[in-house]
This record gives sequence, C-alpha cells and structure tokens, in this order.
Amino acid sequence: MGRLGPGVTKNGAGIVLAAMVIGVLACGKGEASDEKRLKVVVHVNFADPTRQGDGLKNVANILKAAVVAGEQAEIEVVCHASGIVLLEKARSAHAAQIETLQKQGVRFAACENTMRQRSIKVDDLVPGAKTVPSGAFEVVSKQRDGYSYFKP
Repeated sequence: MGRLGPGVTKNGAGIVLAAMVIGVLACGKGEASDEKRLKVVVHVNFADPTRQGDGLKNVANILKAAVVAGEQAEIEVVCHASGIVLLEKARSAHAAQIETLQKQGVRFAACENTMRQRSIKVDDLVPGAKTVPSGAFEVVSKQRDGYSYFKP
C-alpha cells in the first residue's frame, strides 16, 4: 500500500475524502434549512398607541403567514426613543398582545439608553422584555446579521 502522508494509505485517503464530502453536504443542508427561517427585526420608535397596535397585528400576521409557508419566524421588536412606552407596564396599551406574541416566541427589547434618559427601570417593563444597550445599534446589528427590517 502506498502512503499519502503520515499514517494515511490510499484506502484511508478515500475514506477521509468521503467523510469530507459528506461533511460539506451536511453543511449545505444546514444552510438550506436556514433559508426557511424568516428573521425579522421590527423597529418601534414612535409613541402612537394605534400605530403600535397595528404594528403588533403585523407581527402576528407575519407569524401566521410563516406557518402557512412552512417557515419558522424569528422576530425581535426593538423599542427606543418614544417607542419605549410600548414596553412600559404603566403606559403600554398593548400588554396583553405583547404577552401573546411572547408566548409565540417573539422577543421584545428595550433600549437602555432611552431607559436611562427617561428614568425607566427594568422592573417598569412588561414581563419578559429584555434590554439592549442601544436600540438603534440593535436594529442595525440585526440587519447586518441577516434580519429583514420592518417598521410599521
């Protein structure tokens, strides 16, 4: 048997090559399944409760349409500036809708810069809301990471 490298015979090289091809094909399958994942970042920087409610209905409709299309949806709603009221327990007109969407996997993020400027504490947010250092940075980072941008 001829050797191709330290401890690798011609037959061993064939096995290694086959394993590499299978690995490449498996990676390709993983990428294909990622194509069936809809990733959306929803940008809320406005205080109008009617518009916020319409935006949450849009999110619910995206989730429903994704199911019909056989896709999984990964959605994050980012609130900053005047839009922070959507996530304030005492001021949000949509706490029940937010809770329903959270149960469906939608994440809600509040901007820590806005919270600091407006003296909003984490305990003041609706249950389940997370915080991010900068809402604007979170939106553009998500876009860089392949999320589609949606603003109601």
